[in-house]
Amino acid sequence: MIWRMPSLVRRDGSDVKYLRQRVPADVLGKATGMTLRVPVGNGEAVVKVGSAGVVKASMRTHDPVEGRARLAKAQAHLEAVWKSLREGPQHLSRRQVSALAGDAYERAKAKWEDEPGPAPIWQVLGEAAERWDENATRREMAPFVDELLQRHAMAVDADSRDRLLFALRDVWRDTAKLMRRRANNDYGPDTAAERASLPNAASVAGGQKISDLLEAWTKEAKATDRAPSTINGYRAVINGFIAFVGHDDAGRVTPHNVVAYKDKRLADGISPKTVNDGDLVALKSLFGWAKRNHRASANPAEGISVKVGKKKRSRSPGYTDQEAKTVLAAALAYSPTKRELDKTAAAKRWTPWLAAYTGARIGELVQLRRDDVQQKGNHWVIRITPEAGTVKNREQREVPLHPHLIELGFVGYVLAQKGYLFLNAKKPAEVSGRLRAVKNRVREFVSGVVAVEGLAPNHAWRHRFITQARKHGLDPEKRRMITGHAGEGIDEQVYGEPEGLYEEIVKLPRY
Repeated sequence: MIWRMPSLVRRDGSDVKYLRQRVPADVLGKATGMTLRVPVGNGEAVVKVGSAGVVKASMRTHDPVEGRARLAKAQAHLEAVWKSLREGPQHLSRRQVSALAGDAYERAKAKWEDEPGPAPIWQVLGEAAERWDENATRREMAPFVDELLQRHAMAVDADSRDRLLFALRDVWRDTAKLMRRRANNDYGPDTAAERASLPNAASVAGGQKISDLLEAWTKEAKATDRAPSTINGYRAVINGFIAFVGHDDAGRVTPHNVVAYKDKRLADGISPKTVNDGDLVALKSLFGWAKRNHRASANPAEGISVKVGKKKRSRSPGYTDQEAKTVLAAALAYSPTKRELDKTAAAKRWTPWLAAYTGARIGELVQLRRDDVQQKGNHWVIRITPEAGTVKNREQREVPLHPHLIELGFVGYVLAQKGYLFLNAKKPAEVSGRLRAVKNRVREFVSGVVAVEGLAPNHAWRHRFITQARKHGLDPEKRRMITGHAGEGIDEQVYGEPEGLYEEIVKLPRY
């Protein structure tokens, strides 16, 4: 059988991400005409499988990292659907029926509890539900059972479906009673929730869901101010792992699964460093957190690693004098293409020059805002701050601008802008995906000017700045303050005034 893996694509020229997957041939006959509820972010996409056998759904995000994470979660759901079709209808135990009914009740509460609306409406609905006989129950609850089973990618036998119908009738009655209380400003204890023995449907799969662990970890990570890039990176890895193992049950994950995932990633050409420091670190962190918080009995990723050898280096990781001059000349002369955004073109024009004279990371420069360029005394500085986006050490620093940058017109460009200098973003939430895109455009531009194997086009400026700082006698402590590298002593954690650093910056010769 040929597996048709889902792909993340653009449609109609938009950068919104879309899922596209062909239904496996062995289940196409059963799947045609089905309605699927594919998880997308915190919501879902309702998709009907047509005769062409292709499942398509918007991932509702412009961010490529978040798009891949959502794709992996959607893929895991679709694989569960195909698995249920292959295995045929299953018989649900009383425990499983209770779990599914509890999940439906929690969803109803999440939807209406904060804003229940008028109490009389819930009174009428509740009284109507109390009068339903068996036929009315089957008629009224059938669509809700269908929706519930679609959401959990399950096919059940007639007896299980019948018991679900009546369990959801009880859920509807309890919901109406609760919402009537809430509409009357009674937010006391929910006794129906206490009656539901399994309010979380994770038990249907036999244990704690991996995706539930991820969501709980994410909430804590945000509360403890973990970097958004770390949260997004872990999410992409975990959802990819769920898709690989083909289920979402944390209790079924074994060390053998983790090793198999590691081997698959390496076989796909992913670098050993990425697998070790990205994939395995994310898995160890999540399952280790779950174990420490009594959500899991073991960490299946513990002790698993990839031995990363030292990279061969045939040249300096920084630009040579000639390479630097070539790139900067091309940046100075850059003209935007016909459909290129003005701020993307400006990033190609200015960020290589800024990196050459400040040693800052390209990402730190791309996310600069108008207010981050300020005049302090007789000098201009750029403020590199986590408020604008991602900063590796998560500490603000101010870097004086070399007078040559002023002469080239950078400050003039800045004063004519509003908001972000090089990003078409108005809100912090829009920054992540667009930042990555502009960094990639700058990298592609520089690579087209100076293509050197093994050289990281954006990061090479940082290496070169350190080399130039040593060559021209910049004070090592102040150099670290400029670049944001870790200091050697506690005294270096307080950076001092920009004027003290300006004397070091002007030691660098003009290009």
